[in-house]
Amino acid sequence: MIAVGLTIKWLGQACFLITTMAGSNIVFDPYPAQIGRAMPPVKADVVFVSHAHFDHNAVDALKSSRNVHQALAGKTSDRGQFTIGKCLRTQKAIVCSKKNVTYKSILTYHDSSEGKERGTNTVRLVVVDDVRICHLGDLGHLLTKAQVKAIGRVDVLMIPVGGVYTIDAGQAQQVVGQLKPKIVLPMHYKTPWLKVNLDPVDKFLAGFKRVKYADKIQVSKASLPKETTVVVLK
Repeated sequence: MIAVGLTIKWLGQACFLITTMAGSNIVFDPYPAQIGRAMPPVKADVVFVSHAHFDHNAVDALKSSRNVHQALAGKTSDRGQFTIGKCLRTQKAIVCSKKNVTYKSILTYHDSSEGKERGTNTVRLVVVDDVRICHLGDLGHLLTKAQVKAIGRVDVLMIPVGGVYTIDAGQAQQVVGQLKPKIVLPMHYKTPWLKVNLDPVDKFLAGFKRVKYADKIQVSKASLPKETTVVVLK
């Protein structure tokens, strides 16, 4: 599974850092120091925010951020494209490593009452370096058939598993069954430094045969595992 490709690191809570093969940084759901520790000094070329709660939209906690995509407002879906990468001048020529990245946003809810308790939540499907990455934000319910269809094929799934404010371990297992990703990255669960009261990751892991642990992962389309594999990132 580990091969040359984009790199994914978990920064804690629901925050992930994706470094593309061209060297650009994409960040999901940055958090503030109030939840237990400060964000590492990350420079983000693109930021995606799933909803407006303080532990998911702390864009100011990043060292720098350019292109910020806030949560959906007033519509059920959205899609778009942007270009990231750099052009470098060498002695012989200008070499460009720019790439197009497409994304899709799907409106969901932060609870099982269609947002009456905690509001809405935006799911993101981002296609970068031919890898389809889905970040579920603070999903609070099982997905509908229409939402599953809108998300489409998923290679890497970032899913909340700690319950309390989101789907719990059992529901998260069901959502994995709905989307059938190749790689599952659990998030939004209790860690030693986190002040938010959530369940640990263990209950979620009990539902899977293939579980691995890593500091980070490198992913390419060619390196995706044949069977669903859960990777617990440190």
